[in-house]
Amino acid sequence: MLQKLIQNLMLRKFRAPRLAHERTPAALGLEAEVVHIDAADGGDLFGWWIPATGVNSAAKAPTAIVLHGWGANASLMLDIAPWIQSLGFHGLFIDARCHGLSSDAAFTSMPRFAEDLESARAWALGRSDVDPLQVLAIGHSVGAGAVLLSASRSSWAGVISLSAFAHPEDMMLRFMNEHRIPKRRIQPWVMHQVQAIIGARFDDIAPENTIQKVQCPVMLVHGMDDQEVPLAEARRLMAHAPNDSLKHLIPDTGHDLRPAMPLIAPAAIDFMRTLFCDN
Repeated sequence: MLQKLIQNLMLRKFRAPRLAHERTPAALGLEAEVVHIDAADGGDLFGWWIPATGVNSAAKAPTAIVLHGWGANASLMLDIAPWIQSLGFHGLFIDARCHGLSSDAAFTSMPRFAEDLESARAWALGRSDVDPLQVLAIGHSVGAGAVLLSASRSSWAGVISLSAFAHPEDMMLRFMNEHRIPKRRIQPWVMHQVQAIIGARFDDIAPENTIQKVQCPVMLVHGMDDQEVPLAEARRLMAHAPNDSLKHLIPDTGHDLRPAMPLIAPAAIDFMRTLFCDN
């Protein structure tokens, strides 16, 4: 009983804030359809389906599925939509569970973000206008870790990781140190409890480990002034990436990459074009 009470307190402590959408695709002049996707737990994932333009309605087009980070939502990723549109790809922007307009759950986690990404992929593959061999994933922060986790165990045409961390333990330690949680006995116990709650060992889901199992092309992007995921950890992740991965460190940029989108866009568009358009 005490153990359950403590776990419930921890879930409330680590719960992500649920933010309202700041804007919609219409604010960017994009036509979009609101979609609802079945989640793994029977819940509902909110999404925007932004169809490819300039493509024969009977043709199958490549598709990019975009996943936000912890405490964010799909609206904060919409700066990526013009990249996708410029290439004639479909775009699917989703809210993870416990975020945006998606359904609630007792908790969410990076593995659950990956589940939501895979639910979105299954939904997209059920469409007649999606090329099943040309689906890529783009994620930010926890969403980037989820993209790499998913790509380590399933088939994607390519992945773009934005501001990913190297290992969940690093993130947890920073959080606990900021909140002055005693290091000797309490921090190791909290680590153990969190892994028990999410049902996964940190080592098994750590991006620096999962990226070594990814078989598709990878692009990694990180801001050099990131205070949430320090540059040293980004370099560690990049060191574990496959040799042919594209790695971009963006100067004068923090964890939120939106101010640097004009710098990132050309490389990201080239990466996506090389995946599909040049083959």
